[in-house]
Amino acid sequence: MNSDDLCHLGVSGLAGLIQRRDVSPVEIVDAYLRRIERLDPHLSAYLTLTVDSAREQARRAEAEIAAGRWRGPLHGIPYGVKDIIETEGVRTTHGSAFFRDFVPGRDADCIARLRRAGAIMLGKTLTHEFAAAATTINPHYGTARNPWNRERIAGGSSGGSAVAVAAGLCAFALGTDTGGSIRNPAALCGIVGLKPTHGRTSLTGVCPNVTTLDHVGPMAPSARDAAMVTHAIAGHDARDPASRDHAIPDFTEGWSRGVRGMRLILCPDFTLDAEIDADVERAFAEAVAVFRSLGATVETVPFAGGERLAGLFSPIAGPEFAEFHRPFHEKDPDSYGDSVRERLEWSFRITADEYVRALRERELLRRDVAAFFEGVDALLLPTMPCAAPPIATLMASVNGKAYPYTSLHQPFLRPGNVTGCPAVAVPMGFDRDGMPLSIQIIGPEWSDGRILGIASAFEDATPAIRSRRPPEPSAAVR
Repeated sequence: MNSDDLCHLGVSGLAGLIQRRDVSPVEIVDAYLRRIERLDPHLSAYLTLTVDSAREQARRAEAEIAAGRWRGPLHGIPYGVKDIIETEGVRTTHGSAFFRDFVPGRDADCIARLRRAGAIMLGKTLTHEFAAAATTINPHYGTARNPWNRERIAGGSSGGSAVAVAAGLCAFALGTDTGGSIRNPAALCGIVGLKPTHGRTSLTGVCPNVTTLDHVGPMAPSARDAAMVTHAIAGHDARDPASRDHAIPDFTEGWSRGVRGMRLILCPDFTLDAEIDADVERAFAEAVAVFRSLGATVETVPFAGGERLAGLFSPIAGPEFAEFHRPFHEKDPDSYGDSVRERLEWSFRITADEYVRALRERELLRRDVAAFFEGVDALLLPTMPCAAPPIATLMASVNGKAYPYTSLHQPFLRPGNVTGCPAVAVPMGFDRDGMPLSIQIIGPEWSDGRILGIASAFEDATPAIRSRRPPEPSAAVR
């Protein structure tokens, strides 16, 4: 097996090779570092590389495994970390000018858990400034480029993590999701991205965006890989007010039964009947047909709270985002890029009364959503209404019409953050230009393992989608 093939095996493929000692963590890390050196100058997935410490950790993992001290499936597995997640001794910029030279003194909770699992950090991945928008066009550190077409955006704000996974520059990566920032770039780059149940993973050591809507989750080549990573990073953290003390299951339990007998639902009310590109509609219909062929029941049901749900993100997100940023903005507003400054302007205008009313309304709607999911295994939606738009224009093509990209994703992704329900983005095909398209699987609270299992069943039934790789970059586009 050549080193490039090795770099596309993902967590589950590499874990078996490492456990059997067919390949060592040192060989794997070296293969990824060579690939990063060759390809990342064209993609800008990474902002900071940790080459020396990665090689040191690989040697340590190799010695431990040789001595019979294998820690589990992440032992010796290389990964990337979104650069709003703090890493001890490694620069963490939050994608901003304010934290350009910030070196944390301790790891975020999720990083500490990955260290204990034996995973090996390769570096920090590029993020949109303060994880505050959905392009990963960063005015301070550059632009993450989609590996399927480097003239297209990678999505955001976890764009660097998505690019790194899709291009085979790490086995998995961590992202964060406040309004779709894991699922958006996962969809546009053709990988799996899980937003876990809110409170499943700790936010300690993660730069606040909107803490009651923020999530840390895995981005990976497959649903099984995402399940393995989630198992490692999940757990209660008393330091995090949003953390919830809930049992950590085997996220792959029951997967062998597939989806036969499951009740899967469609509900355009969640997206307010937003326009969807014909290529996405086609791929989504084909995906629904796959689930039916696997024995699931798929039906369309209404949800009366769709408009109320759509209206809750901004009055909650605005004040919470403003609370963290107000002192920085008052001191030096010019150090923000345009997109974050614009977000702050509308955030500052939302009143405390509007915020409190929205919090009350969210609790009522969460009860309505819980009732909606009674007797239902999962909701199916397109993750995005279109493929990735060009970096140069940020105008998305939907049925031959050009739309500003910046808000198109919102009806599809924000409901998962407002409700706190788990949601996973999974590749479901390609558009006429060969760009990835994605299906989103959403479940009730704490059904993370179930929706990942549904995703895995779909992957098993559609191997041609998962096996397709982005083209190798040439030097033509920088």
